This record gives sequence, C-alpha cells and structure tokens, in this order.
Amino acid sequence: MPVRGHGPVTKRQFGAWIMNKNSEVLEILKQVNQFADLSDSTLEAIAGITVQRNYEEGDSIYSLGEDASDIFVVMSGRIRFSLGADNRAGISGSIITVGQMFGWAALIGENSRRVATALCLENSSLLVVDGGKLLEIFDLDSDAGYLFMRGLASMIANNFMDVLSN
Repeated sequence: MPVRGHGPVTKRQFGAWIMNKNSEVLEILKQVNQFADLSDSTLEAIAGITVQRNYEEGDSIYSLGEDASDIFVVMSGRIRFSLGADNRAGISGSIITVGQMFGWAALIGENSRRVATALCLENSSLLVVDGGKLLEIFDLDSDAGYLFMRGLASMIANNFMDVLSN
C-alpha cells in the first residue's frame, strides 16, 4: 500500500505504527481513574478494542435516549455532559476533560439507552471503546472487571452528587 510518494509500507513499518498507536492508547488509559489499577495485559486487551475519533466544536457525540454501545475517553478537548430527565436534556451536568471517561450506559447491558447528552465544546479527540467487548474482557478477567466497576460506581455517585448540589 503506497503512502503519498514514500513507496509501499512494509509489514515492519506497519507493525511499528500499530505499536506506537497502542503505546499512546495505553498511556491515555492509564490516566483514567477507572482503568488506572488494571494490569498491563488487561489494558493491552482494552487498547485492542479502541478506535480514535475526532469531533469538531458543536458536534453531538450522543443524545438522550439513543442506543448506548460505546464508552468514550477524552484524549483532547472538552465535552459537555448534560443529564436529562423526563426525556428532555437537562441543564445540569459537567464538563468532561482529558483523561476522563463518559458514556457508561453502554455497560448496563443489552438495549441500554443514553441517560444524557454529550456535546463537544471544542475540537476533541476521543478514544471509543466498544462496551460489549469491554464487558467480554471483564468476563475473562473478573478482578479487573471488579476494579473498573468499583471506580465507575464511584464516578457515577460523584456525578449525581454534583447534579444534586447545583
């Protein structure tokens, strides 16, 4: 496969590119509280199911009530996370920044729906993690699943306490 005037990419070059990408993803995952205590082998498995997506200021990542299949980690930018009730977006919420995770409804199970709206406040780069595949990893590594879910429960509780105090 030729690359803009540089000739074909060798398997070695492609492998090096993949290794650099995975190293970057691993470093980002280690910054996220919910992933921080997981083993390197579990983080490598998670890195293998992530893709990076770029969004522009004003882009909607998801809206209240939509199907929830992915979780997100902010690599750059800022995201407004607005909780909703009664099928309408609420004004209460928080700003999600680099190294933070959102979109946890994807981990609830089959037919899960978004409980909030996520909107880019500026150009943003996100890691997108397939929620179903993440749960499969945690089925194989229940200790990691426990650590992750304990951190997730703490994050959700803190988010709701923030909403109640506003």
